[in-house]
Order: sequence, then structure tokens, then C-alpha cells
Amino acid sequence: MQIIHKLTVVSNPTRVFEVGTELDDREVIEIRPVGKEFENSIHSEFTIHDENGDLIASIENAPVIVEYRQIAEHDGVKTVEGE
Repeated sequence: MQIIHKLTVVSNPTRVFEVGTELDDREVIEIRPVGKEFENSIHSEFTIHDENGDLIASIENAPVIVEYRQIAEHDGVKTVEGE
């Protein structure tokens, strides 16, 4: 299973959201792809959440670079490969 580990918004200035980092004293725990695909268009959206599941930021229809991490599960324990 893959999860989004890092999201870079290509803008001026560039914004980077990475799991495990802090933004405004809140730790980024999850980056979710929540966009939708329609017949004639795509709505691109990612939401960034803190340790309480609360929304930190929402990125809509912006050029982004998405970096994934592989998650492995063994005997019910999830680990991130490469760490």
C-alpha cells in the first residue's frame, strides 16, 4: 500500500507539506487525495490533516509534485519501508 508522504505545491512561493513536520505548531499526520474525476474535467484536491484529524490546509487545482511511501503490514503492524 502506498501513502502520500510529501506534497510540493509548485507556486511562488513554493509550499511543501510533509508527513511528520510541523506547521503552525500542528504536526502533519496525513495528506489525502480527495479530488474528483468528471466526464469532461478533473477537480484536483489534496487535504492536509493534523494529529487530531483536523484540517490544516486544502490545495485545489494547483500544480503539485506528489511523493509516495510504501507501507508494509506484517502481523497487523504497519511500517514505512525505508525507515
